[in-house]
Amino acid sequence: MMQTQNKLRILIVDDSISIRSVLRALLNNDGYEVVGELGSGVKLLATIAKLNPHIICLDYNLPDTDGLSLLNKIQAAYPHIAVVMITGSNNLELEHIAAEAGTAGFIYKPFSQEQIIKVLQKVAHAQRLLMIAARKNNPFEDKPYHARAVIADDSLTLRRLLTAILTHMGVEVVGEAYDGKQAAELVSEHKPDIACLDFEMPVMNGLEALKIIHNQNAATKVVMITALASRELFIRATNAGAKGYIIKPFHPDKVTQNISRILVG
Repeated sequence: MMQTQNKLRILIVDDSISIRSVLRALLNNDGYEVVGELGSGVKLLATIAKLNPHIICLDYNLPDTDGLSLLNKIQAAYPHIAVVMITGSNNLELEHIAAEAGTAGFIYKPFSQEQIIKVLQKVAHAQRLLMIAARKNNPFEDKPYHARAVIADDSLTLRRLLTAILTHMGVEVVGEAYDGKQAAELVSEHKPDIACLDFEMPVMNGLEALKIIHNQNAATKVVMITALASRELFIRATNAGAKGYIIKPFHPDKVTQNISRILVG
């Protein structure tokens, strides 16, 4: 059973004292434990080793380095940590590069309390389930494979969780994508039984990728991933060929039920 009473530890890295102060107040108020703050990236790896955070809120623009360089270092040394990028830019190229490097999500400046809570809740939910999966009594223990899948989401943490859930139910994840274009290419290459596509991704969104996959690989059943249970989106995706939906945050039992139904349908 998930121990929701255990607070997730968060490290904030931003050169603005005021932004660190606002983030700390919002996160502490929402049930997280802010274990440390840094104004630059100089001591980041040493601080991670000391404080062992579950999530890092990392500013892209720092005085001594950029967030992408630090993200790469974190992923290399501590791949289990979820990194949420803080940025004042709406640069789609940056979003694409950060997704490729392994970010778990984005907080855009100027940020609102609602935005921060929305982003962190999805990441925190996934981190908690992945922590359970890493324990000895792993509820996601692998079963023999009976199907193959490609998954696409611009959050590395959410891809890891979905991979764990699918593996547990006997679905082999043969490809992971962080944008829709890459997803369509992986489906064409591997011809999986199922493809799970997030609606919102850089370069090419999930709906655009769905149309390409449906036209070129009709045998692959496409499931759309979304945090917005919008009737309009569902209708558009269904008309484009989607066979089902997965709602964020992921709940293992519901994901398993939906994927099983679609595979046998």
